[in-house]
Amino acid sequence: MASVAFLKECDIFLELNDAQIAKLVAIAKEESYPTGTLLYKEGDPSTQLYLVEQGKVFLEMKSDMGPTRPPMQVTIDVVTRREAFGWSAFAEPHLHTLSALVAEPTKLIVFEGDKMKVLMEEECEMGFGIMKGMTRLLASRLNHTRVLLIGERALATLTSNTEYA
Repeated sequence: MASVAFLKECDIFLELNDAQIAKLVAIAKEESYPTGTLLYKEGDPSTQLYLVEQGKVFLEMKSDMGPTRPPMQVTIDVVTRREAFGWSAFAEPHLHTLSALVAEPTKLIVFEGDKMKVLMEEECEMGFGIMKGMTRLLASRLNHTRVLLIGERALATLTSNTEYA
């Protein structure tokens, strides 16, 4: 069972008071997964929000390498203790934008998106606080993606310049 103390440590819930956190504890589930478990694939329906209590999860996407090469998996982010993933459960079309792969034995706190949305609608202040946390999460994920993209482009430029030297 999720603890109030742990949820209070999580960035996505920093705006919430103890009573609001207690309501989240009431709908939280604890799940454990071994290394190598694919929690979901890019494009799968998204219905849950996850928090890492212990362990590590890779968020990955397929990168098209052109017509002569197979696509490769690129790790966009590594999610660790107190971090959330699965935000797509709250945004249409409710499809995962990345795949989630368990990188080491991991304990997750899981929230059904529908139950969480009901709480957020019933208590707007709570909903606004959670959405502020999700905005921080999305900004962080976007920044990681930008850094990877810039690095990939720089490497491609260096590689193509070396070929012509």
